Amino acid sequence: MAFIRKSVKPKIPERFEQGQAVSGDGRFNVAQVLDIAKQGGVQTSPLDVKALLGVLGISLISIPMEDDVSGMLSLSDNGKDWVVKVNALHHPNRQRFTIAHEIAHFCRHRFLQAKFEDLNFFRNGESNQMEIEANRFASELLMPESIFRDKVRALSGSIEDIASFFKVSTLAVRVRAKNLGMKGHGLD
Repeated sequence: MAFIRKSVKPKIPERFEQGQAVSGDGRFNVAQVLDIAKQGGVQTSPLDVKALLGVLGISLISIPMEDDVSGMLSLSDNGKDWVVKVNALHHPNRQRFTIAHEIAHFCRHRFLQAKFEDLNFFRNGESNQMEIEANRFASELLMPESIFRDKVRALSGSIEDIASFFKVSTLAVRVRAKNLGMKGHGLD
């Protein structure tokens, strides 16, 4: 059974329209996407990725897929609407990371190709540069550095509690901590 979320018109604030992105080529960085979320009334701590999809005008379909497929982002047949498909059989925290990963492809790579199919984000060391960038973007989007560091301090470095707050896997917390150069409290 598939769950389809109706496509809505993008609510991207005017100052973030395609010509105003960081590089002038329509790509958004994490800070801009979080600003878009806030201006669209989306909860950002922890980030409501499904609501963010709506603000960006991206449809969401939750559908059972092969276990090694986490999700995909693709351009609709009409050539203008984007759709994220997420594996309905995966844990909700994994689905959240998958959605954030697909948002990353939309924000950074949508001008390069019309379809992104993502297989096991962390299990497979054979990633191309776009996949590495999308993973890092998703991690930063779901666990912004300042909030992440605050939660590490407030929760005494408990990986399980940090993961629970951000609604991500403990592996995602470990990878984020490693990328931020953090050690100790079970984060090394």
